[in-house]
Amino acid sequence: MKTIRTIIAALALLALPAVSRAQHFIEDSIIPERIVVKSTTYGISGINTLDTYLSGYNYTGAGLHIAHENFRDARTGNYRWKFQTTFDGSLGYAMQGNNTQLMGMAAYRWSGYHPFEIGKRLKLLAGAQIQVEGGALYLPSNGNNPVSVKLRTALAASGMAIYRFPVKGNDWTARLQLDVPLMGVMFAPEYGQSYYEIFGLGHADGVVAFTHPFNCPSWRHHLTLDIPLRWKRHSTTLRLAYTGDIYQSDINDTRCHIYRHSFTFGFVKTILKIKQENSIKAYSPY
Repeated sequence: MKTIRTIIAALALLALPAVSRAQHFIEDSIIPERIVVKSTTYGISGINTLDTYLSGYNYTGAGLHIAHENFRDARTGNYRWKFQTTFDGSLGYAMQGNNTQLMGMAAYRWSGYHPFEIGKRLKLLAGAQIQVEGGALYLPSNGNNPVSVKLRTALAASGMAIYRFPVKGNDWTARLQLDVPLMGVMFAPEYGQSYYEIFGLGHADGVVAFTHPFNCPSWRHHLTLDIPLRWKRHSTTLRLAYTGDIYQSDINDTRCHIYRHSFTFGFVKTILKIKQENSIKAYSPY
């Protein structure tokens, strides 16, 4: 009996390192490999439009704006890359005298960035972005051509500056983003050319135009402020955002601009991505 106890004790001692390694592996395996930050914000926009295809006058008004962002990180080789996808949509109502104009626009953007650490609190990101945007301006007072359709896609340069600063023991995060289209294509009918001519009669030569900063000088600047909120055992992050969308074109004897300045707010959701092997310590993509 004494021999059996001795053998059991020896086996237990031999098993301790294996148990410790197993516990350590389990703890490491549930450490998130990366963090995905999602946010949806809602708000209002001030708009200013001009489209000589419809009218030679400026229309000003307001509208509703919604934006959704997915920001994540990924490992490619030995480098860290940041990826962002955004979707935003606007509905607007504008006036010029007694005439009214309706606007609807939506855009999807996919971006990839390489980060550069500047100290402990500042991070710069530089990369490229693919943009796809569509929508329409509707002018009921026009008889023959009441609608101007907007379709374009572009490759853009994009950059961010992200700064964390302490406020009462919490880190607030401010982010400034600038997107500038460099080249692309857009749907651009000539002045006075009706959609019946294009799609009904097949007179479609030249309606797809190559765009660049000289005939389509546009950009988007985006500023966000993430504020952590805590009460009792609950915590969340409030996001305040301002977005300026500057769209301009001068193609096929038709000039157009759509200026939108949006103020939105919403909440940030953080999703932890778990991987059972090759675990790494969690960190924020910001």
